[in-house]
This record gives sequence, structure tokens and C-alpha cells, in this order.
Amino acid sequence: MVLGLGALGAAVGALAAPSLAARYGPGPMMLGALAITPLTQIPLLLASPGLAWQFAIGTALFLQLACAAAAGTTQRSIRQVVTADGMQARMQAVSTWLTSGARPVAALLAGGLGTWIGVRPTLIVGTCLLVVPLVILYRSPLRGLLDMPGPPAAPPPSPGALAQPAPSSWGPAVPHPAAAADVRRDRASGGGREPGPEHGR
Repeated sequence: MVLGLGALGAAVGALAAPSLAARYGPGPMMLGALAITPLTQIPLLLASPGLAWQFAIGTALFLQLACAAAAGTTQRSIRQVVTADGMQARMQAVSTWLTSGARPVAALLAGGLGTWIGVRPTLIVGTCLLVVPLVILYRSPLRGLLDMPGPPAAPPPSPGALAQPAPSSWGPAVPHPAAAADVRRDRASGGGREPGPEHGR
């Protein structure tokens, strides 16, 4: 049930991201979401056995994943808008490789750290690491982004491309069957054109 509350928060954050970005601006909205995320770890750090703490952790996880989904949806939208069409697949592949590839390494380090110093100190370290994205975004130009950026301008065509005729969207031109048959008859008769009335005189 606790994890289900977190998943519901992720859905709510993703659905609310466009309206929040339009109202507060993409940059400030992402900064606010990243600032709230470390605070949602506090109930987990203070928790003790009991039903009340389970509800507290579930509520905190709902808010944490809502903030993560809102910020993640917005930054992915910005990334897709500012990336040229021909680079969309590469951009998405690199992003997926970085995020998915880091998860097994992070899980291994967290497990080793939890074994070495204990679970609660490891959670404190993880909470402190959640501040790093906030600092990076705050020091970047994105903090002042109040509107979604437009797509990149198309590069001007080269002089060689201007000199060449534009290809037809229907493929290469195909001669009409009747015209092709006339040409074959002309070549078979040995003339450049079919004989007219003056040839009969």
C-alpha cells in the first residue's frame, strides 16, 4: 500500500506537470520540485515501527514521486523540443543509457554502504545526494526559464541544394504508356516521327 501511494503520486505529478510549468515556468517549477524532494526523506529518516509511521512514509513517498515525475516530465519535454529531429533517437538512447546504466551501480554502492555503516546512515547519505540535482539546476541557465523553448531553427540550405530540382514526392517520373508506344513505333519505322499527310504525296 505504501508503494502504491508512491506510484499514484508519480501519475499525479506527470499529469500536473504541464499546468504547473505553464503557471510558474518550467525552470522555477523544476527547482521547486527538486527542493521539496530531499524534505520528503525526513519521515523515512525518523520512522519507527507503527501504523502511523507507515502512513507518514506513504504520504512522503507520494509527494516525492509526484515531484520527481513533474520535474522529469518537464525536463524530458525541454530536451525533445531543443533537440534536432535527426538527433532525437541518439539523445533518447544516451539519456536511457545514463539513467538505466547508473541504477545497478547505485544499488550496489548503496547495499555495500548499508552493510558497512548501517541502514539509517546510508539513508542520510542518500538524502544529501538528492540536493546535488538542485544545486546543478540552480547554477544553470534553466533556473530562469519561464516559457517552454521553441524548436531549433532549421539550417539554411546549401547553394548546391538550391541548384538541384526538388525531388517529387511521388518518385521518379514515369512516361505514359501510350507515349512510350509511339516512340517505339517511330524507331521501328526509322523516322524521328510518324509520317504525316505530306509523306503520302
